Amino acid sequence: MAKSNGKYYVDVMQGNVFIGSTAAAGTAYPISTGTAVTFGLWNNTTTKNAVLLGLNVGYTSGTIALGEIGLANQYVGFATATAAPLSAFTDGTPKNALLGMGGASSMRFTPSAATLSAGGTACYWSGYSIESASAGTGIYSAKIDIDGQVIVTPGQLVFVCGSVAQTGLFTMSLIWQEVAI
Repeated sequence: MAKSNGKYYVDVMQGNVFIGSTAAAGTAYPISTGTAVTFGLWNNTTTKNAVLLGLNVGYTSGTIALGEIGLANQYVGFATATAAPLSAFTDGTPKNALLGMGGASSMRFTPSAATLSAGGTACYWSGYSIESASAGTGIYSAKIDIDGQVIVTPGQLVFVCGSVAQTGLFTMSLIWQEVAI
C-alpha cells in the first residue's frame, strides 16, 4: 500500500514540528565531551518534550577530521548564569515545518554557540562517519532518521557532536516535534 502523505504529515499539519538550521556557511561540531556547543536544542520548558525526528548534515568547507556524527546531552536546567551548567546561549530562530502558518517553537535552539560548564555525554551515535580527510572521497552528507528514538525532556540540552572534534564546517538541520507532557 502506497503512502499518500509523508510519515510526519499529521504532526506537521498540527504545527508541532520544527526545523533548526545553521547558516549557509555551516559550523564545526565539538567532541561529545566538549563544552563549546555549536548546534543544539535546549528544552527550557516544563510542559513539553522534544521528540527528535531527524538530523541532516552536509559538508561545506574546511579541513575534515575523521570520526562519527552523534548527539550529546547534558541536564542544564532552565536558566543561564555564570556558575550554572549552561553559562551562555546564542539563540537562533527555528522554522515551523508548516511553512508560513505554524506557531513559534517553545524550545530554544542555537545554530552557533552555547557554553557548558562541564562537557556533555554522548547519547546517540548515528552510524555515519567521516571516512576520509580529503573532500569528495568520504561521507559528506547524512540524512539521519532519528524517528523519535531520542526525546529531549525538560531541562535537557542536546547537541550535535563527533567522536572527535570536527574542524571542517557542516551545514545542518535538526528536526523535532514538540509534544505536551
